[in-house]
Amino acid sequence: MGIESGTRAEAVMEHLRSLQAGVEAGRDFFEPGVVEQAGAELRTAEQRMELGSGLTVVALVGGTGSGKSSMFNALTGFDFADAGDLRPTTERASACVWGADASALLDYLGVDQDRRIRHDSILTGGDHEHAGLVLLDLPDQDSVQIAHSALVDRLIPLIDLLVWVVDPQKYADHLLHRQYLEKLTNRRDAILVVMNHIDTVAQRDRDVLMDDLRRLLDSDGLEGVPILPASALTHEGIAQVDEYLRRAVREESMTTKTAIAGLSAIAGRLAGQMGSEEVILRGSPLDAIIDDVERASGVPAVVGALRSDTALFGSSAVTKPEQPAPTMVTAIRDTWMAKVQAGMPPRWQAGLDASVASSDRLRRELGRALQHVSVPSVRKTGGRAVFAVALMLAITGVVLAVLGIPSPSVIARMALGVGAVAVAVLGYWIARMLVRRSARKQAAMCGTAIRDALAAALDAEIVAGPEGILERHRIARLAVDTLARGGEHYPHESVGAA
Repeated sequence: MGIESGTRAEAVMEHLRSLQAGVEAGRDFFEPGVVEQAGAELRTAEQRMELGSGLTVVALVGGTGSGKSSMFNALTGFDFADAGDLRPTTERASACVWGADASALLDYLGVDQDRRIRHDSILTGGDHEHAGLVLLDLPDQDSVQIAHSALVDRLIPLIDLLVWVVDPQKYADHLLHRQYLEKLTNRRDAILVVMNHIDTVAQRDRDVLMDDLRRLLDSDGLEGVPILPASALTHEGIAQVDEYLRRAVREESMTTKTAIAGLSAIAGRLAGQMGSEEVILRGSPLDAIIDDVERASGVPAVVGALRSDTALFGSSAVTKPEQPAPTMVTAIRDTWMAKVQAGMPPRWQAGLDASVASSDRLRRELGRALQHVSVPSVRKTGGRAVFAVALMLAITGVVLAVLGIPSPSVIARMALGVGAVAVAVLGYWIARMLVRRSARKQAAMCGTAIRDALAAALDAEIVAGPEGILERHRIARLAVDTLARGGEHYPHESVGAA
């Protein structure tokens, strides 16, 4: 089978748990009906997996007069099911179990104690080819009694192999195809259709009858589903039907295949209500929004003013960033939401929008963040001190040159004077360099402080909320990707395979 049954069952249970987590994560953003249905089906699949280890459940399903009960008796060799002329004949589900204890499973399926029979309790020697088989005879799916059709609807998702029994008079019944067969396309590997009462059809008409049934099944989306002609009365074709039952038993993964089909159907419905991926909010997207807010608040002008305040004496006017205008905040929020909501379905979009602060609140919080950042002044003390020392040295040099100290020669006095001027110029250059360095440092520190404050405000108001919702979307999406979008494929065998 390509994978051991234990490993296969464990993998299915792992995905079942993952899908349960995915449904819970997206509960607020899926259609309520889809969530309710998925929850119920997941509980059913979980219970079926827990109860069905080593058991293969096959059910005979069909409408009034199709001969399900007679087929049940023919396959089991017992006159146990309620075959007869009264309609509906099968009032309650019946079960025959081969070589296994299926009490817990039958309790869960709702099969009454007096409607159960153990095949190996009557026949001696055991029947190893059917060991683990649970054969059900269900009430008529088209019964006028609503409880009967409701029972069929409840049990169908729990069945490993559906043997749909039809008859030559009612095989084209609209209710059968529209209400049941058309809805089972995801389980085509686990369906066998039996045309019962074939003994009532002339030999020359049988091919036409079977071809027409094939056409109807194909139009239902059940291409490839096997069809067998049979007669419970004459036992024609019963051996072939029984061979399908034995194949189902040999396939140890039937229970998991049933669960996989159910999980795939759930995942398919959920996938239609999710996006294909989640956008990344931090990094470049958030940086771009911070840049927009800084421009709207005049931060570049503030930082630029600090960086250009390089005069050794005097100071440039200290400007502060301003709360951005309402129209600018609205535009910034709209830009952000377009990014956050990209590719998401309407219910997720609505949730994302609700998780982001309104324009008014966002503007208020950005203004508060800007107010808490103090704009520093450029530190010029060091540069001024350097220039003062250089200037004092230069003045001293000039005075000494005038007095002829230390030498009265003209050359010495001129050299000393020129050196004094050079010291003054060098001191001024060094002083300006120190002021420029201080201006750049203060501008960078101020820009960082403002950006950090804005980033914190934006994180709280427009990032944290959507990020949480997108994480829930990611959990839900990853849970369904494997089953709904062709990720991991479980190996499985068709019941109809040779």
